[in-house]
Amino acid sequence: MLVVDFGRVYDEDGSPIGVLYDDGYMQNTSGPLGTHSGLRPIENVEGCVFRGIDSSGMELVLPTGQPGPSGSLKFNGVLYHVINGRIAAPDHGLVGEIDDSGSIYLRDQKSKVPRRKLDEHSQLSTIFEGKKSNKEPFQYEWSRPLLRKDKSYSDAEMIRYFMDYDKLNGTQKKYLFENLRLWAACGLLQIVRKSEGDCALGNVKHGAAGQTGVRTGNVTLDKEEFDRDIDYYYKHGAFAAVYSRVKELLEVRVNLVVAHEYGHQLEFVLSQATQDQIKELYYAQKARSDKLHPLPSDYPGAAELVPQSMIEKRIFISGYAKSSHHEYWAECAAAFSVKTSRNYLKVLDLQIYEILKKIVFEPEQVLRPNLIEQALALQASLRVGGELHDNLLDE
Repeated sequence: MLVVDFGRVYDEDGSPIGVLYDDGYMQNTSGPLGTHSGLRPIENVEGCVFRGIDSSGMELVLPTGQPGPSGSLKFNGVLYHVINGRIAAPDHGLVGEIDDSGSIYLRDQKSKVPRRKLDEHSQLSTIFEGKKSNKEPFQYEWSRPLLRKDKSYSDAEMIRYFMDYDKLNGTQKKYLFENLRLWAACGLLQIVRKSEGDCALGNVKHGAAGQTGVRTGNVTLDKEEFDRDIDYYYKHGAFAAVYSRVKELLEVRVNLVVAHEYGHQLEFVLSQATQDQIKELYYAQKARSDKLHPLPSDYPGAAELVPQSMIEKRIFISGYAKSSHHEYWAECAAAFSVKTSRNYLKVLDLQIYEILKKIVFEPEQVLRPNLIEQALALQASLRVGGELHDNLLDE
């Protein structure tokens, strides 16, 4: 019986006799483990079995499960090494397992699930080259249905979501990606697309920049207004202050129409408790706005209007956000989508910011119950695929 403490292996006398990594590799062994300075898998040390926890505190047994293939694995373009079925990162972190049929099981470090099996909804593009456990040559390739093989997960998912992508020019595509990249990288764009609908260009008759169908969940963006929003965005940034019909009063607008309409779809996948919380926040904000920035009696609209000197002290992220709790949410979701406006939202409306942050990093707390497992499995995959990481909001 040997003791392993933070990867260092000690014999019964407390003398160090080697190092054991999470992925099952051993190094610099001596004594009963045999003298060996290089790396070798635990299977090569006869009779050696480890039972305990990995470096993150999750249960770990080595060797893991049934023998599997060895070789190299590209997962969403990220390169991993595979030894006896164990998928290993360059730092010897154990990412998961792959069996001789190509099925992948990830170690979900966030949810503490030691063996989460991936399916067609959660697996990313996979290329394996090596040998099976019986030493037969093994090449395996898998890609997501209908997604472009030459694109990363995020890019392919945004293209899939926007039905008219191939009709867009370079500037329009850049704008689309800036609106949606955060939501693609954290997996929520896929959750929304599969649950609620996609997005396309069209003609919105009532003069709005876009609309989200209540019955279908599909988004339609007005072709002319789409270009106007892009022009505003690249001239003024995420925000623009425009004069209203009331003299000397301005209305702030968020120039992110794609993210705004996506925000309406996103609201549909939230739990009822989360939707109720958003509604409560809206009415509290509205009461503050009515008191601090009362509208002129002859103004026919419902937007928040402020003098230029009070723009930084406005209550809502945009004037339009005051019109209803649905528009409040969609405007906040739009602002959250881009770093510059996201940072401002954090200062202006911290509570709604925290809800949006939970959607990205803790979807199990805010999504409808029937969507939680889908989201967690997909996010586990996206972490391994290099899309979702702790610094995502800093990009």
